[in-house]
Amino acid sequence: MNSILQDLKNIITGEISNQSSDLAEVSQDFGNIIQKKPQIVIRPQNSRDIAAAIKYAAKQGLTISSRAAGRSLSGQSLNEGGVLLDMRNLHQIHKLQPKELWFEADAGVTWKQVIDTAIPHGVIPPVLTNNFDVTVGGTLSTAGLGLSSFRYGSQAENCLGLEVVTGTGDIVWCTPAENSELFHHVLCGYGQFGIITKVKNRLRQYRPYTRSYFLCYDNLNQLLDDARSLVTETPIDGLVSLFSPCLQGMSRAKNPMKPLIHWFYRMQITVEVDDVNQINDAEFLGDLNFYRHIHTEDLTFAQFIQPLGQVPYPVNTANTWIDVLLPASQAKEFIDIALERIPSFLDFRTLPIGSFCLNSRHHKLPMFPLPDHDLIIGLGMYPTIPKTQVEPVLQQLNLLTDLSLQMGGKRYMATWAQFDLPRWRWQFGDYWPKVNHIKRKYDPLGILNPGFFQYEQLVETGAN
Repeated sequence: MNSILQDLKNIITGEISNQSSDLAEVSQDFGNIIQKKPQIVIRPQNSRDIAAAIKYAAKQGLTISSRAAGRSLSGQSLNEGGVLLDMRNLHQIHKLQPKELWFEADAGVTWKQVIDTAIPHGVIPPVLTNNFDVTVGGTLSTAGLGLSSFRYGSQAENCLGLEVVTGTGDIVWCTPAENSELFHHVLCGYGQFGIITKVKNRLRQYRPYTRSYFLCYDNLNQLLDDARSLVTETPIDGLVSLFSPCLQGMSRAKNPMKPLIHWFYRMQITVEVDDVNQINDAEFLGDLNFYRHIHTEDLTFAQFIQPLGQVPYPVNTANTWIDVLLPASQAKEFIDIALERIPSFLDFRTLPIGSFCLNSRHHKLPMFPLPDHDLIIGLGMYPTIPKTQVEPVLQQLNLLTDLSLQMGGKRYMATWAQFDLPRWRWQFGDYWPKVNHIKRKYDPLGILNPGFFQYEQLVETGAN
């Protein structure tokens, strides 16, 4: 260990540590389900540090992983017994071009930094998640979905260029036209083919005000039908639905007793405008089939985009969150089954659950596979549970995952996923051999971010 530490100090300009406190800090991710402890933590100062670290790790037979905010749920940003690159020192915004509508920044820059810099210039990234403290490199590696993804795609779809360090230690600038194969696989690639060090990303102009309608539905079919028409026919800027259970009593016909639940669905529709007084509410809402119009909210755009307050998570809990991506034709059947099963293994009264929409034409990246359908319905379930309940809950969530795959769905892999090789094959379908080929090409020793993807006999001595 002392030899490795000294070797790295001779070739790395950034900080290097094997102190127990530093290792513990990067041994857990947001999921709080998986723990992995590296031997060494490196806080690189530049891409040359990362390239040197990768080349050294390859020679020593060590694995190497990257993380910044650590918001993964399945251990994607962790490392067991190897080298962990803490990317948070790469945090400079190098250029912001509001007229040309792009910015360039280090991978460790947070979206909050980008937003705070861009808003005064009247521009914003096209897609924002509900957490601004995550980094641009992190979300481009996982896709990054938000309220406007039905219109603009994922955050990764809005990337214009990347600086990447491959598994062989090569520093490569790639775009859709230059080194395009690497570009299209590093995006949404979970650090499997290269580590993102810099990004060039799209911006868009925004309008000064927003109006949001909060509508209540008591019929899932009507909710899904209205969502379909809104994201395909109506010029809106944001859409999300949240599900709320109403307990109607208990059935004693079976043992144990079964709760009688009626589900309500709250749809939030948002439009950006120059003047809220120009909107005709009756005309806008006239064709929708909601049960009740709950609320209308007018905000400045800067107010609207701020995330809802982050909920504190109790000690000794785990975040077993999953997002399932369904073909619209199968969404109603799957959601009905999921809502029927949930009360048997989760506290449905406090469970955040909801749906969102994606248009497949806005999602072309091969590492973000989608169902074969023009319209995709996403179902998100976000339970935070005592760690003592993790295993039985994950067992049930795995069953729902398998059902979604059987019904033509896919999983959003940024949330919890426990995939064996058959599930990976199902996730990528006919593209799975290509994924394996790209892994062998850009990470021939299989040292990058091991333990999440399960490959087809990658290499004799490979880490995965």
